[in-house]
Amino acid sequence: MRTSTLVGLFLAMPMAGVLAQTPQLQTNVVYVCKDGQSFKVFSCDNTTGACDYQNYKNGQAYQRGEALRVQLAALLPAKCHAQTPAEAQADPHRGEIPAAPSRFKARAGAASGGSGSSDTVNSQTGGGGFKVGDTVRVLSDGWQEGRIVQVHGVSYVVHLPNGVDVSKLWPTEVRRLGKLTAEDHAMGQYDLHDRVQVLVNGRWMEGEIRGQNLNLYDIKVPGVDTGFGSDIVNTTPENIRMSTTPAPAAPAQRAAGQVPKPGLTSCAGKYEGRWEHVSGMGGMKVVFRSGKATITEGLGGEMPFDCFTGDGKVVFYKAGSFTPFSYDFDINNDGTLQTPLGAIKKMGN
Repeated sequence: MRTSTLVGLFLAMPMAGVLAQTPQLQTNVVYVCKDGQSFKVFSCDNTTGACDYQNYKNGQAYQRGEALRVQLAALLPAKCHAQTPAEAQADPHRGEIPAAPSRFKARAGAASGGSGSSDTVNSQTGGGGFKVGDTVRVLSDGWQEGRIVQVHGVSYVVHLPNGVDVSKLWPTEVRRLGKLTAEDHAMGQYDLHDRVQVLVNGRWMEGEIRGQNLNLYDIKVPGVDTGFGSDIVNTTPENIRMSTTPAPAAPAQRAAGQVPKPGLTSCAGKYEGRWEHVSGMGGMKVVFRSGKATITEGLGGEMPFDCFTGDGKVVFYKAGSFTPFSYDFDINNDGTLQTPLGAIKKMGN
């Protein structure tokens, strides 16, 4: 299945806005969103805070999964609204995908070893096997370390380095230090740049974790277009698993002084010194030194390259790369160099 862009709406909501807005989220009501997506909530669990929901494509049931109630509620009413009778008649929504077992509920059941006094609660092991005094990573303005001071089943109170105590849910917002284990992955935890497989249009495809917002992950999937030329798929852990394919070989590195391809020669001795726009006005500046070139575009920063000449051009390559930079300079008959920002000539050493 292709992951709906509905989850992208979650990522567009600032967390401050998510926490500030508490509209009533109705079950078994179709919500229509401004981006053309729609969804219906079947039920929400007050213990885990997760809701079983389904989205639609062209009026047909498309994908079913879980999202936190706070995420769905944050879409109302700014981005999505309850379908009106007129909208329902013009665009009826049909079909229901069977619900998968709730990961949130399974985790809560596994971690809730019973209830009792605060002393009992705080001496127990919570979800993920953590206890009071353990140092963990928590999702709070990015991942940061903190120390657990209270345990309440799958909910932890964590003391952050800035002195603030925050309440966080495992496994969405709490994870171990260091490398995640297979058990962590089974609980839906993945780290930035993890190589994974993601279910897209009914097919498992290779990808890389690029970001996370609660239980929603951004995954770069080469060859997939999720709209407007983007290859980022946004989805939940139910549609993700660790990749079992070998990692791609690292690209070949060009040795220092190695010519990137036949027909090119180093620009050392041919172009030296500081070159600027022939008019004397600001723009592109290039400093050539012994086969190296440092390019500055307008107010931009310096960009260092190895430089070569060939076929009437000066071309640039990053150190170690066999791929040329996005532009080159034509060598003009009068000795100037034609850049994308105009002709430049030697202005000094």
